[in-house]
Amino acid sequence: MSFIRNSFLTLLGTIGRVVFSMVTQIIISRVLGPVGKGLYTFLVQIPTVLVPLCSLGLNYANTYYIAKDPEDGKKAVGSSLAMAIILSGVMVVGVGVSYHFLKDGYMQAVTPVQLRLILLAIPFGLLNLYWLSVLWGMDSIGKYNLALMIQFIVLSVGVAVAAAFHRLTVTTGFGIWVAGNILTTLYMLPDMAKIVRWRFHTFSTSYIRQTLSYGAKSYLANVMMVINYRLDLFIITGFLPLSQVGLYATAVTLAEMVGYLGNAVNTALIPKLASGKDSLTFSLTPKVTRLTLMLTLLAALGMALIAYPLILLFFGARFSGAFYPLLLLLPGIVALSGSVVLSGDLMARGKPIYSSYSSGITVILTLILDFTLIPLWGIIGASIASSLVYLSLFALNYAFYRRESGERLITVLIFTREDIRDMTSFIKQASNKWVSTGRKGQDEDD
Repeated sequence: MSFIRNSFLTLLGTIGRVVFSMVTQIIISRVLGPVGKGLYTFLVQIPTVLVPLCSLGLNYANTYYIAKDPEDGKKAVGSSLAMAIILSGVMVVGVGVSYHFLKDGYMQAVTPVQLRLILLAIPFGLLNLYWLSVLWGMDSIGKYNLALMIQFIVLSVGVAVAAAFHRLTVTTGFGIWVAGNILTTLYMLPDMAKIVRWRFHTFSTSYIRQTLSYGAKSYLANVMMVINYRLDLFIITGFLPLSQVGLYATAVTLAEMVGYLGNAVNTALIPKLASGKDSLTFSLTPKVTRLTLMLTLLAALGMALIAYPLILLFFGARFSGAFYPLLLLLPGIVALSGSVVLSGDLMARGKPIYSSYSSGITVILTLILDFTLIPLWGIIGASIASSLVYLSLFALNYAFYRRESGERLITVLIFTREDIRDMTSFIKQASNKWVSTGRKGQDEDD
């Protein structure tokens, strides 16, 4: 499958997730209000943060080794299941103990039913992370994107139905989110079963050691990146009312939609770079970075222009306080989109340690800025801190990328005429593929 087709499929999947995510956010915001949305967001973030924190980087290792040798997919499926059972068990115990000590303080808004849902989400979330990396490494980008889409479809349809019957609460909304995780696992199950011929009980200790060795190089980076991305929300929960959590979550949701492009490009890029197949080489990275930065910048400018009326129209006047935090997040999101591509290049070169270095430096900056600016300026301070961290992350990833590639800064920043021609060519190819797909579907119907 070509890089163009993979990029196109990933872009379609990204657009789909944006649409379903918007529908979900609008319904939850309208029905639950800032306070309810703040609690819902807090509940979702607990398993969302814990899963990558405890993954030991095995998901990135799966992608790397399977891309180099697809036969490793047979070892990865069962080994990932075994590790998911062990690691999720540790997480479940840890969350249960933490709740016991924090239920009268930091987690006082979390009910026992919501706690049980959190514990249920953790093992499925971790297994999904591992199995998605198998699909990614095997270059099954279509199935990878569809698996990602299931969570968004289930959540969007589920909250819509619950709201229509006046049954949408924080607990039911979170329960639907957990159900999306379970259904994602079930969707991937037949593909995983085909790879291992239903022998899920078999796993390779040598493969686990190999992936743990690779994952250890990137694990610290993963932990610190999660801190960079998510720490602000947990600090806001501790310092500010839940209504402020809801407003900030809305700003982050809209800002992340702008940044999905970088992730889409990265998803298609890493397996190709790691496998070394086709004519694609690492010389493509500067061009991809330039295109990603330019398109993300244009998307950020568009979001800035329509954000305020968009918030009022879809979320309501109660969420107007999300506008200024959103504006302050956008510069950082643009920088982050380029940083993701450069980081992906370094991962594909077998240099995940660089991500640990850059993340380690920026996590210190995150801690300093968050604990300084959030108590002073609330969610405005959180947005400023995030943008400064993302800009710093881009600078560090570029420094390491230049060390490996020798590419000057101008080659990853400045848009060229050739880029315009390539973008036009990409759009034409994507359009032709879309038209041919539609015609094929019509012919089959006839």
